[in-house]
Amino acid sequence: MVGRFLSLLAVGSLLIPSAAFAQTSQANGGAPAQRRQIPAPTNLKVLPKDTTGPQVISIMRGFTGDLGVECTYCHAKNSETGRPDFASDANPMKDRARVMIKMATAINTEYLTQLADPKAGNPVTCGTCHRGMSKPEVFVPPQREHRTAPPAAPATPQPSN
Repeated sequence: MVGRFLSLLAVGSLLIPSAAFAQTSQANGGAPAQRRQIPAPTNLKVLPKDTTGPQVISIMRGFTGDLGVECTYCHAKNSETGRPDFASDANPMKDRARVMIKMATAINTEYLTQLADPKAGNPVTCGTCHRGMSKPEVFVPPQREHRTAPPAAPATPQPSN
């Protein structure tokens, strides 16, 4: 049985949507399933350097869900293994993602905090704009009928002589 819930993971000054997973196996009486050791992340340029491997995975799961993409959308593939090379900067989309992470962080920490009644439970995330699409649609407001001023009252005719 896999239980899944969304939460916000505070990593340094970042508020990042994260997917947290609790996994148990009915085959072993409900004991936690065996997991391989997650290595410490390398080449962190936006996330704090002390972010753990499990934290990075949780953060990245949030990003992939918000954008509706897989890991190789931002991470280059290792030519030998065909698997994502997470430390590589070969995919230019990774730099774009870093800029977007900085932007969302700035909105949350610099701008939303200036509002008189900020909603701490509703920070800006990738999903705020992307809504499950790698390239978000441009918002086009619906056209409204513009009210025109009522017609002017007819001028009083001048008496003719």
